[in-house]
Amino acid sequence: MLSPESEHEPRVDMGTDFFKKIGMFGAVLFLILSAAGVILFFTADLGVPDRYESRHDTAYYAQNADTMAELLGELREFVYPNIEGITESYLSADGKSIIIRAESRNLNRVRVTILRDFDEELFIFESQ
Repeated sequence: MLSPESEHEPRVDMGTDFFKKIGMFGAVLFLILSAAGVILFFTADLGVPDRYESRHDTAYYAQNADTMAELLGELREFVYPNIEGITESYLSADGKSIIIRAESRNLNRVRVTILRDFDEELFIFESQ
């Protein structure tokens, strides 16, 4: 229950109180900075390279070591130059997957970028 004194106090909401404290110049500056933030948010370059359209599907590449070597060549030529942090990549001993080693700080971005265009069953990702 409210006390009789609080019923007569003017009610000030947080927004009004905030703008009274920062004044007209502060309000204009706040709106300009907010608009600039929204513009930067929608136009920022996220560092994600363009998608690569592979020449064949997963079933083709998974056939044998020769087709996996073909995929590795495609990756080295078209995909890796657009991704930072890959330290090395090679075929596994059985030739059924490509092992990609990346710097630990870039591993997640490398993984997401590769798996956006290819199936996970073709790769093993390792941190270096």
